[in-house]
Amino acid sequence: MVKRSDIPIINISTLNNGKTQFLRDNFVVSDTDKDLPEDVYKHPTVINAIFFGICVRGRGKLHINLNEYDVEENHVIILIPGTILQCNLEEVTEDFLINYVTFSDDFIKEVDSTNILASLRERACFKLNDECIQLLLDRYYSLQKKLDRNDYMFHKEILQYSLLADIYEFYSMYQMYCLPEPEKYYRESDFQKKFFDLIYTYYGRERKVEFYANKLCLSPKYLSTKIKSLTNKSVNEWITESLILKAKALLKSTEMSIQEISDYFNFSDASAFGKFFRKNVGLTPNSYRKNTD
Repeated sequence: MVKRSDIPIINISTLNNGKTQFLRDNFVVSDTDKDLPEDVYKHPTVINAIFFGICVRGRGKLHINLNEYDVEENHVIILIPGTILQCNLEEVTEDFLINYVTFSDDFIKEVDSTNILASLRERACFKLNDECIQLLLDRYYSLQKKLDRNDYMFHKEILQYSLLADIYEFYSMYQMYCLPEPEKYYRESDFQKKFFDLIYTYYGRERKVEFYANKLCLSPKYLSTKIKSLTNKSVNEWITESLILKAKALLKSTEMSIQEISDYFNFSDASAFGKFFRKNVGLTPNSYRKNTD
């Protein structure tokens, strides 16, 4: 299983990578047995990198943003900056292993200005067939070998363009095998995507249904009815869940004060935020921050 670390957040520079400073801070090819801090599983954690992972063995349950995924062999996991991840150790098998490539946004933007990665946020986890997984693993091991070759004159550029080619190949695979076809799905999926894009953008900093309805050019009543019918949760429930999730991540993953977190979510004062948090979590913000369970 993964090793223990005192760092409850995924930053590329915190992963044990014996390369140059630039590569340590921007690009890692590894697996969860070697480098990924164990504490990342315990509490909601903000991801400060782009993460491509392939589950090669075992089973586990991942909480990604506001969704829950059962992950097993041949599942692909994609996390982009700002994603909130949680996975309790009790929810994964002892042999759970993910091979992953993680890199900074700047690392790939130096050589590519398209927005392919953002379009993948809609599906953070999905299963591919054996042939596709083998192709992705071949690319993974190829990147690993290139990363280990310190004698290359243009080491960084070789890695960047190799990664870019792999991303385009993966995106073609994603388009072919992972996107559904029915027209109704597209209509409803587009509606949900726009709503959840707003939820993930504001994470409860805006708490009125009217705000989201106005952004979508809909009436509050129509938005509430539609979201309830599609998700079995109300707009207010999604707003509250997203706020609590982000608040937990900020409490565990940053050194922001309670007042600063209260200001971030636009509460009138820290007391109002504390009451809201305790009502939904059962603990005060300070108690949650100090709690190691």
